[in-house]
Amino acid sequence: MVVVSKPNGVYAELEIGLQRVQADAYRISLRFTDPEPRKGGEYDAGEKPRAGGLAALDLAELLALQHDPAAYGEALADGLFRDPDVRTLWARAKTATESQDHFLRVRLCIDPSAPELHALRWELLTDPETKALVATSEKTPFSRFMVSSDWRPVKLRPKADLKALVAVAAPSNLAKYQLAGVDMDGEIERAIKALEGVDVNVLGRDEPLTLELLVESLRAGVDVVYLVCHGALIRRIPRLYLQNEGGEVQVVDGNELARRIAELPQAPRLVVLASCDSSKAESAGGQPAAEAALAPRLAEAGVPAILAMQGKISMATVEKAMPAFFAELLKDGQIDRALAVARGIVRDRGDAWMPSLFLRLKRGRIWYVPGFADDDGGFSKWRSITASALQGDLVPLIGPDIAVHVYGSVRDLARRLSRRHDLPRASRESDDLAKVTQYLSVEESRIFVRDEVLKLVTKATLERRPELSSSDDVVLPSLPQLFDEVVKRQEAEDPLRILASLPVRVFVNACFDPLLVKSLKAEGRSPEALLCDWRASADSHPAPPDYDAEPTEERPVIHQLFGVLARPDSLVMTEDDFFDHLIAATQFKLIPNAVRGALTRGSLLFLGFRLDDWTFRVLFRLIMALGGKQRLRNYSHVGVQIDPEEYGDSDLEKARRHLEQYFTGRDTPPVSIYWGSPKDFLTDLRQQMSEGTSRLPAAAPEDADDWLS
Repeated sequence: MVVVSKPNGVYAELEIGLQRVQADAYRISLRFTDPEPRKGGEYDAGEKPRAGGLAALDLAELLALQHDPAAYGEALADGLFRDPDVRTLWARAKTATESQDHFLRVRLCIDPSAPELHALRWELLTDPETKALVATSEKTPFSRFMVSSDWRPVKLRPKADLKALVAVAAPSNLAKYQLAGVDMDGEIERAIKALEGVDVNVLGRDEPLTLELLVESLRAGVDVVYLVCHGALIRRIPRLYLQNEGGEVQVVDGNELARRIAELPQAPRLVVLASCDSSKAESAGGQPAAEAALAPRLAEAGVPAILAMQGKISMATVEKAMPAFFAELLKDGQIDRALAVARGIVRDRGDAWMPSLFLRLKRGRIWYVPGFADDDGGFSKWRSITASALQGDLVPLIGPDIAVHVYGSVRDLARRLSRRHDLPRASRESDDLAKVTQYLSVEESRIFVRDEVLKLVTKATLERRPELSSSDDVVLPSLPQLFDEVVKRQEAEDPLRILASLPVRVFVNACFDPLLVKSLKAEGRSPEALLCDWRASADSHPAPPDYDAEPTEERPVIHQLFGVLARPDSLVMTEDDFFDHLIAATQFKLIPNAVRGALTRGSLLFLGFRLDDWTFRVLFRLIMALGGKQRLRNYSHVGVQIDPEEYGDSDLEKARRHLEQYFTGRDTPPVSIYWGSPKDFLTDLRQQMSEGTSRLPAAAPEDADDWLS
């Protein structure tokens, strides 16, 4: 059995596509996806009902109705849903989701063949039957979906780590451009108030907001950008009125800003393009305002979410809508839902339609809140898990991504290795380290593969921790030396440091590095690392480690299940290795008795795994083959295999369903899934433990041993 927490609410999806087929004719297509169809219901699992036809969008008529929001929205709905099949699918999609108490995420996809449709006020769209506004209902969050050529995955970050940048351009000579002055202090105060709860940095108050300053601040890593400046659409090109070094106007091509953002290692997750109260009159309806015209360019540059104003929005609307928007957003990271709530609050104002959301995220989530977050808002098993940890009955099973902050994930390592050796296309596209090393070990040798992995881990560590190597060094430090320095400089929130501080007697380590051993020694403990001879030779059979002592908190046991880099013969890296190891471990009972007993008489904690990795699959099968596994049902167990930041927005729900299917129907103990990274969980666990004990991580001493031997 598995207990899996779900994100707040279940969202079905309705995608509305528009494509120009003639000068004044547009084809519409609807595609509905229900994530959890009812058995025997209207739609079967996996079915994506579709409908298509021609829309009757009269741009001139809509332009004439721009001062009558209600009439505009109804005319837009009448034209969009003119085709009976399209209208019917819209109604059936709403019925299907409402009957299951789900939400319906509505995404508008405008084809590049019809850029003029971006100028329409889609946020005024009404339901063709009820005439209710679509975009102001939390049940039907609405966004404009953008396609980007930027293939970088949008990785989710925990809410607590969010950083925001408020940038305000207030040039001294705006009158020269017939623009009113910018209320810089007021704009900054409103933005900071809206972003309450997020770490905020401000640009433009103490120095001119130049393009270079803005880009340099973004390069440091920012999640939310709140940009306030004048803008204009000149010959269909959005222009931003930033500043030069002297504080006067510097007109910046919006395309240039987009290009500079595309060059960043990581684009901001959300950009808010806020209109100044003193900006020119709103767009006349024939073309989008400068901010709305810039939004698709930023999406193309890799920004996953852009909130742009389509005209001169009043400060009264901003002061009510934006704080509500960010307050809702900080609850669950669902940006389209948050904007729907904010629009609903100001729905009676004539400019409530102006905030327009452009997304390249199918599920609208740009960050996550770590935790179990079960239905009652808390996790009922924290008490039993904390008790197991305090009593020394918690058994951490440590996956290869526990050290992702040191040298990256094993998937990153696999991709680097395949690119370095120009593997055939099928192998190069794989990010499975077992597959890549299998190929290379056949083409070259096992020692060659081990040495290549050592080189890449060293390089990746130096890339993440450049301070560990001086540019004057002629010879790069060895990997053992690097790991020594990493452990010496561990911060309080380092997951390995927190692990080493726990009163754990037995660890099962699936990592090939010695960081856990070194971290434990840095805590003043004396770990015993156990390696097994799992390879058969001409004169010997596989055998478990020769160890009969009782593990203690001071002298914990670390079972290096899949070997260490320091001993090539112990390594389990290739696909053949995993097969051979599983056979040998099952036949010759290679798990030491001390470890075997702990695995069946304590709470298991899976950290740093992905379910489709060989390390987890083999480890799990070994545990399920142990005698006495039935006793595990007496304990609470936790899996932290799903890291939203690693999976990204599009794969997170698939990973959750895969996890449920993996455990369903097996004779397994109950495993509660924590949504977050190992660092997130261990930080929470330490906090839970501190409420009942004074045990906290000690400072790391200056000395640390060399490689495991």
